[in-house]
Formats: sequence, C-alpha cells, structure tokens
Amino acid sequence: MNKFAVLASGFEYLSYPLGETNSFEGQSFSERKEIFVLRSVESEPHAHMLIGSYDWLSEHAASPIGYVSNKEDSFFVVCKSSRQALPNPAEMDEGERSEFSRAVITRLASLHTQGFGCGGISAETVEFTGRQAKLANPSAIFALSDSDSIFYEAVATLRSLAGKGFAKKEELESLAAAYVSFSPVCRHAIAVRSGKKYGLHKELAKQALRFGSYF
Repeated sequence: MNKFAVLASGFEYLSYPLGETNSFEGQSFSERKEIFVLRSVESEPHAHMLIGSYDWLSEHAASPIGYVSNKEDSFFVVCKSSRQALPNPAEMDEGERSEFSRAVITRLASLHTQGFGCGGISAETVEFTGRQAKLANPSAIFALSDSDSIFYEAVATLRSLAGKGFAKKEELESLAAAYVSFSPVCRHAIAVRSGKKYGLHKELAKQALRFGSYF
C-alpha cells in the first residue's frame, strides 16, 4: 500500500484508490470517467515543484494534480491524462500522421522558445487531442542551460517521428522548417558545410536521417 498522497483541491476523491495500491511507474487507473497515470520523480521536493507549476505545465504536458509515496519511499506524480492508449501510426491515416508530427515538433519549438527542454520528444510518449500534442510526463521538462543543445533535441525528435512511423523520411525537411519557424534556433538559420550554405531545416533533416532513433 502507498504511504500517503498529496492531492490538489478537487481531486481528494483519488485518496481511496491511491491508498489501495502500491504505486509504480506508468501505473494507470480511471476514476469518475477520468484517466490518471503515475510518473516517477526523483524526490518529494521535485514532485511538490511540479504541482506548484500546474498552470504552466498543463500547457505543455499532462496535468500534475498530486503525488504519492509508495512503501519503498519512491515518489510518483499523479497526472491527469487525456488519452486512453499510446498513439499508433498504424491506426492513423496519412493526414492524421502528418497533423500529429507537426503538433509534436511545434510543441518542442514552443518549449524551446520559453527556455525549456525535454531531451527531445519520443513520439510514443505524447498525448494527442485534436491538433495539440502534449508530453505525457511533465517531469521530463527542465530549464535549459548553456550546456543543453536545442539542435540535438530537434534532431532526436525528428528521428523519433520517422523511426516510429509517424513521418516519412521525405517529410522531415518540412517538419524541420516548421520547427525553425517557431523556435529561437532560427537565429542561426544558416549552417556552412564544405564551403556550401545549407538552410538549417535541411541540416536538421539530414542529421535526423544519419542514425537510428535515440528513443
């Protein structure tokens, strides 16, 4: 059994279902026709910080509405989820896959514009509703530092979209261009290679195709 749970106002009704189990990463359950997923965090202060950032995080990720400690003293954030299953490219038509891919790369650009990163977005860890993509795990978001590479994150995200079957290889340049148009990386829009000038979106697509997916 879990030791205790801290829940935001309005979600106190989750105390009973959370108290009847011993939480683990990725555990999901439904209550009052809503879906909740538990995500592991490093510590209670980290969990508390995520809950305190609810308004901002809910723009980019599944909403953190509380946290719980299990009998092993591990902590998990309780996230209100908007999906019932992982996105599956085989169940989408071409237009839906294209819309999904653009939503993912635009979400990454939005995070970068606000000074935050996530290590790149794995296509299979995204909540997609309508035309909006959000990270399934809010704890993946962090403040960017000088040592972080938004170029790397963009390349890793493009690799994942192609590698998981959401985007065709020939679509990567278009997706990279969408990222560049929204992201602060556009300040460095020209890369020089072997004496030739390449648009940055071409360089992003090229690097995404060089190796397999990181995710």
